[in-house]
Amino acid sequence: MDSDRPQVFMVGMIPRKIRRFEVLLSLGEYVILVSMVNFFKHAPVRDTYPKRFLEAVANRRNVIAGFPLGCPAVSIYAFASMLGGGLVVSVCPSARHIRRNLDYFKAAGFKFPDVAFLDGTQMPHEERSVAQEVNHNRVRLLYTTPERFTSLTFLEILVHAQVHFMVIEEADRFLPMTPGHALYQRFQQEGLSQLRRLPPLALMAPPLPSSRFRELSERLGLEEYYAIQCPPLIEPVELQVRRLMTEHQKFTLLADTLAGSPGPGKVGSLATPGAVLIQAAYPAQAEKLGASLLDYGFESVWITHFKKTAREQAHVLDVANTRLNVIVVNAGSDMRYWLPPVEANPRLVFWSPPASVDELFMQVFRQSQQTLQLGYGEQHLMKGLILYTKEDFEAAIRRLQANKNLDDDELHEKIRLLRHYRRWVLSEDCRLQSLTAYYQSASTVEVPPCGKCDRCLEKRSGRKKKYPPLVDKLLQRWFY
Repeated sequence: MDSDRPQVFMVGMIPRKIRRFEVLLSLGEYVILVSMVNFFKHAPVRDTYPKRFLEAVANRRNVIAGFPLGCPAVSIYAFASMLGGGLVVSVCPSARHIRRNLDYFKAAGFKFPDVAFLDGTQMPHEERSVAQEVNHNRVRLLYTTPERFTSLTFLEILVHAQVHFMVIEEADRFLPMTPGHALYQRFQQEGLSQLRRLPPLALMAPPLPSSRFRELSERLGLEEYYAIQCPPLIEPVELQVRRLMTEHQKFTLLADTLAGSPGPGKVGSLATPGAVLIQAAYPAQAEKLGASLLDYGFESVWITHFKKTAREQAHVLDVANTRLNVIVVNAGSDMRYWLPPVEANPRLVFWSPPASVDELFMQVFRQSQQTLQLGYGEQHLMKGLILYTKEDFEAAIRRLQANKNLDDDELHEKIRLLRHYRRWVLSEDCRLQSLTAYYQSASTVEVPPCGKCDRCLEKRSGRKKKYPPLVDKLLQRWFY
């Protein structure tokens, strides 16, 4: 179905529970009801994820929804925000995310006061105008940021307004070891906890394992919730793991991969045009690796990490999303919205081990879904390369042990997650098969192999191992 053409469906195609609201709608609201269906690529007449979300919201249930990153979350909850009485509050990570969501409403013909925002960038008289419209129950959907939500003036608005439900985008930031966790932790402690009673919550997150759903509900104190998980797609992903002995071998392999196995000397450009994101562990490592790539001859190399200002990080992200031939070396900067053009042939390289298999899963399956619209639409292959040495693993353990901010329980948990990642690297299973099984809390027998990773290619080639399995396993433990 053409995504650029407005889609208008008959009200009879809307679920019955949603149709009950028709009697409460005036003529103008009926136009809103019909127009908001344009946000969906397919009518929710079948058992689809948007339909499940709408039914849960109509029944005022807490919802935790895991959707692909490339799927605009506003297209899921925008329709529900126009139904029934009351105000819908949507919390976005930043003003930039709010502007992106507002573009969908502008394209559909909605404007102030139906949709409003308070993000701290407005003049005082503009904020007063928004507050006045909220007090008169004219605002259907109100956007804000975590920082603005924690202010007393915004909390006063919520006290006097009837909040139908609340949407929190990027809700996985409530979980530790996730970029942006400190911001959302303050949002929870100084914002949500100040409310006498929470309205029904709709938590939007990228695909997460079921255990993370439970952890998220416990952190927010949700006794009951309705879970919606969009299954990850393994077709658009090609993941390879290379186990090496030294740092020099890692850099040589990385340069050869980017330059297409050149001869001796410097190369100066990417052999295969495309955008490359290299994930390092800490800022000094990112700076060193970026300088080495520039010295080797690669031209378009950008370096970003969490110690740089928000404006500098946003600029690097814009460059990565607009240029075809670019290499971004990142350490701790939030690159979840790394969305290069389709023709950019994106590649994701893990120079350092991620903190856990969860983090690896989220980064791999986030980037692969960037052109995905609810399971439909154009897909393109994302190639992932993991470079692993035993020294990387031991260095990560030493950094954790040197962190004085961790208590014993947190330290043991983080080390356990790192060891789990190491077992995944050394395992004989299909890379994506084991990741998908971990996500679905199932055994690898229930998930088909991908047929494209290094393990699948080894089995397909029929190469025999040099050593017996026990000796080979001991050698792996010793060297890797």
